[in-house]
Amino acid sequence: MENKFLPLLELALPYYEKGRSMDVEHIKWLCETVPKYISDSEVNHDILMPVAILHDTGYSKIPKGSDSYNLNVRKAHSEFGAQIAEEIMTKLDYPRDTIEEVKRLILKHDDWAFGDSFITEPVLLAFNNFDFMWMASEKGFELCRSNMNIEPVKYYHLVEKFNKDNLDRGSRWFNSRTEELYYKLMADRRKELGI
Repeated sequence: MENKFLPLLELALPYYEKGRSMDVEHIKWLCETVPKYISDSEVNHDILMPVAILHDTGYSKIPKGSDSYNLNVRKAHSEFGAQIAEEIMTKLDYPRDTIEEVKRLILKHDDWAFGDSFITEPVLLAFNNFDFMWMASEKGFELCRSNMNIEPVKYYHLVEKFNKDNLDRGSRWFNSRTEELYYKLMADRRKELGI
């Protein structure tokens, strides 16, 4: 991750520490992984990275133990996240148009759960590929699986089903590198599980 985004991460981390138990690891994984697979020429990093860093800060305002898969909770955390993003980015003197765009995208970032495929939103398409892939990453697999209280093999098949459902709904991979990463992560999990 570029150094210019470190102040955003520094101000976001206290919100993640108050949110869901897995969120700090989730954000660290995104900050490390996204820049490796998305080049500057493909999507605007000055929008993508703030969205990636700030998107789930809103869980800090959701009561502990809430079902983060509930559609009302998803909507609420996006609204809170957009407010927090504005506060943090204003404090760091981001341009107003950048703040507004990041807020707009944070408000929509979980709309895939409502049927949105993000085909016309390159930043959200790229971001959502990585947000989804977190579930297949080494740490993300175990944290998400534990959070959902699902046995490992069942969870593996659930992630496969989520991917199939996303593709059936018209979603797609941002680029071949993101698609390859997903299938590599799933192959690693499959090997670990012996299936």
